[in-house]
Amino acid sequence: MRLQVLYRTHPGSNTKSRPSWFDRRAAWESLTASLAAVEHSAVTVVVDGGLPRELVEAIGREHRQVTVRGGRASTSFRCALAVGREISRTAPDDTLVWFAEDDYLYRPDAMPSLVAAVGALPDVDYFTLFTPDDSAWHASHPSQPDHRVPALPGGPVHAGGHRWQRIAKTTSTFGVRARALRSDRWLLDLGSRVGAPFDTATWHALQRLRPFPWRHLLSDLDPAASRRGTAKVVAKPAMRAVLNTAGLVSRPRVLVAPVDDLAVHMEVEHLSGGTDWAALARQVETAHGLGPHQGG
Repeated sequence: MRLQVLYRTHPGSNTKSRPSWFDRRAAWESLTASLAAVEHSAVTVVVDGGLPRELVEAIGREHRQVTVRGGRASTSFRCALAVGREISRTAPDDTLVWFAEDDYLYRPDAMPSLVAAVGALPDVDYFTLFTPDDSAWHASHPSQPDHRVPALPGGPVHAGGHRWQRIAKTTSTFGVRARALRSDRWLLDLGSRVGAPFDTATWHALQRLRPFPWRHLLSDLDPAASRRGTAKVVAKPAMRAVLNTAGLVSRPRVLVAPVDDLAVHMEVEHLSGGTDWAALARQVETAHGLGPHQGG
């Protein structure tokens, strides 16, 4: 099995609530350190507009770089998806394409454990290392209720020193087998067009869980503050209906994750227990001679 990583990054920042130790350089170093324990892996850096200054030296010329013009998260994701689709055309079916955002911190055993899980679950096509807990958001947004999914046959699977279970959704950092990426690229693309949070809607559609209740197609629409915003509000219910229908005709997929997160989305509200992520960030900084928090 080969692991092909698509690392998506950009030079800008946003207003997300970050922990004090958030550092995109540490995020990159934690991933590459974990990949060092994987025998067959390669990284392609999908650069949306330019590299962040803190990653220029770290990435250098060692890794292939593909420059795209995305701007928004959904457009940037579709650009990375196109790169992944091209890789999957000639890749063996069991190749895992790992789509990685640049604000995740990885445990040292994350990627070897992922590879072990891929080998132990040959009928599963989608994998992640992080399970978001956004139940409060779902409770206040009737247009996108959360879903429960059946357990894996026989319950959680032990692989790579961890237990793996089926989950309903994750973020845009995930792995997909090349064979599934070739088949599902159209649905992944479609899901990114329904508005934020598009990743949740996409995961529900992929697993044949209705993303949007029909009675709430018009709920939780963003206010139209501009002509472009008005067009998006008008189009959003139609796109939601299309994704609901598309999910019914596509092959249902299964998404699995470790019971305990092996990577974390570096936003304050998403920091999970089980791992001292702040201590891990400090360890990465020390190992690579980084200053205490370089930001991003």
